[in-house]
Amino acid sequence: MKNLKIIALLLFFVGSTISGLATGSTCTIAGTVHDISGARIPGAHVTALLSGSSKSIDAMSDEQGEFRMLGSASGTYQVDVTANGFKKITAFAEVSAQNPFVQLDLAMEVGQLTETVEVTANALAAETTSTQLGESLDSAKIETVPLNGRSFTDLMAVQPGIVPQNTAQPGAVIMTGVASTPPSGNANPGNLSISGQREASNGFRVNGSDVEEDVNMGTSIVPNLDAIDGFRVLTSNFDAEYGNSSGGQVLVTTKAGTAQWHGSAFEFLRNTALDARNYFSQDRAAYRQNQFGGTLGGAPFRSKNVTLFGDYQGTRLTEGIDTGNIAVPSSAERDGDFSGAPLTGSVNGASWAARLTERLGRTVTEGEPYTSVFPDGQIPESAWSAPAKYLRAYIPSPNAGTSLFATSAQAQTLNDDKGGLRLDWIRVKAL
Repeated sequence: MKNLKIIALLLFFVGSTISGLATGSTCTIAGTVHDISGARIPGAHVTALLSGSSKSIDAMSDEQGEFRMLGSASGTYQVDVTANGFKKITAFAEVSAQNPFVQLDLAMEVGQLTETVEVTANALAAETTSTQLGESLDSAKIETVPLNGRSFTDLMAVQPGIVPQNTAQPGAVIMTGVASTPPSGNANPGNLSISGQREASNGFRVNGSDVEEDVNMGTSIVPNLDAIDGFRVLTSNFDAEYGNSSGGQVLVTTKAGTAQWHGSAFEFLRNTALDARNYFSQDRAAYRQNQFGGTLGGAPFRSKNVTLFGDYQGTRLTEGIDTGNIAVPSSAERDGDFSGAPLTGSVNGASWAARLTERLGRTVTEGEPYTSVFPDGQIPESAWSAPAKYLRAYIPSPNAGTSLFATSAQAQTLNDDKGGLRLDWIRVKAL
């Protein structure tokens, strides 16, 4: 009975995932068709075919030579344009959740219909179909930037309008009244100031779903870097579909499977043997970091319309913590010899004077200077309190000078495992 409940729960989850992906937000491919002189071409037939799919979207250019098509899936579209008396032209448009609008500028040459001109993707740099502002990074750019820790949230800092430094300290209690907790291992949660707003005023979405953590208001999910297809940070003038955040909108899209099986594997290593010693430390602190994993994607049911993409990343980190220089009693002071540091002050109160009289075996008066009570700065153990005698064993001896202690022998360990699974059901139809 228990196994049946688990199977039913898994089927419900997968079914909900497939349904959500199939009815996701639409993308737009728009453009202008004209000849090489700039004259608009009405009545041109435009066909867009999604890579890995057998269904296409059709449109006709209007009197101004303009066309617009809506698709229901992200990916690479092959756009073919034909018109009477002109050579066929082919372009490629890449659309995603971060870049749902693509504007094409298509120039056709006079010629026979059997001639074809192929061009590369020609998306305009200027956003002409939306007023929102922001920058995008695709997977190629993400993979070429060296990131310590492999977290996409570190790439937010390179974009304009974003303060690259967070004011919260690790483990510190911030304005929400609780400690800041990293979402994955020691990855930062993306709490940065965007467009002058608070660090907790940003929105985070992965594949269109809200993944904002409700306490510190950072991201609760940091996908494996090899599994990210691209991400975009919107800084102002958001469309109506975005809300609840006065800072920025951070949009992440993970990779989808293709008709052909493909995968990757990685291992990133940092080791103590490759590190230098901290200038203020006596020893070289241990630092061993291994980040390993891989991805695998394909069509599990031999169908181009159903694809699967999975990923895994493991992090193993051992880091020695440098204490820095800590003031401790010198070797002489541990034995009660304070001659190197003259005593100051005087006996405060009759009760304390009576206790010193009892411990030292001679009369000590209230207000008597300590230089008189302990001649030559020598404090015998008979004057020590019982806790002080036992606590001395737990105070480290100096090793960085006469009264300083420093070490990095104690190491902290971190084990972090995360994975993702994306199942896509691609459904493309003409609108």
